[in-house]
Amino acid sequence: MADDIDLANIEIERETKRALSKIKQLQRESGIIYCLDCDEEIGEARKKAVPSAVRCIDCQSLKDLE
Repeated sequence: MADDIDLANIEIERETKRALSKIKQLQRESGIIYCLDCDEEIGEARKKAVPSAVRCIDCQSLKDLE
């Protein structure tokens, strides 16, 4: 039987997935072209490879190390 913490974690995970899905949809619709971290333009090759990218390759690489 799940306790309150388990249920809260399930709800947080569900809401996080919904929020990320909405962000990806908005990115596709709006065509974000500037990195959220450094405000430099996201390279065209990166946008083609990862259309939902919100960070340039350099900032994403740093984020992945976290």
